[in-house]
Amino acid sequence: MDVPFKTIIRKSIGMGQNDPDFDKIADFQGPRTRFNPLILADYGRNIYNRGQRIGYCLDIRICGYRGLPINQIRALTFEVDGVAIPEESLSIWYENRQHPFADVGTDKIEINWFWKYGDYLRIFIEVPGGIEQGIHDVKFGLALRDHYSSTAYCAKPVTIV
Repeated sequence: MDVPFKTIIRKSIGMGQNDPDFDKIADFQGPRTRFNPLILADYGRNIYNRGQRIGYCLDIRICGYRGLPINQIRALTFEVDGVAIPEESLSIWYENRQHPFADVGTDKIEINWFWKYGDYLRIFIEVPGGIEQGIHDVKFGLALRDHYSSTAYCAKPVTIV
């Protein structure tokens, strides 16, 4: 006697069609996201070009205990002093290379370019005039592709020098 195949439907646990867009900080503040104050450095700095402030940098760490290719970064979301930072303003600086965040996950970044555990990944935020020196409230969300601890969130004061 032939037994027909039984279709098994897997309900989403936060992946697939129910996965958030990760385009705002609120997407990182859910039951499947870990708060981790260690993934964002306590300091940042303005970046100058020919004497003019062109933006500022913040340093972030990976939210697990192993490294992964840069192309595995799915989303980076920042909010500084209550203002959301558009993705178009973000660039990655790591191992003497710079790429716009929009290049992550494309063939513009080599698949063997690894973000090593314990290393800071410098994020350049292009804002004409930079940001005032001092303490700023920074909220940061990180989502990774195919990683056991795929999302993390941090909110803390950061000193910009």
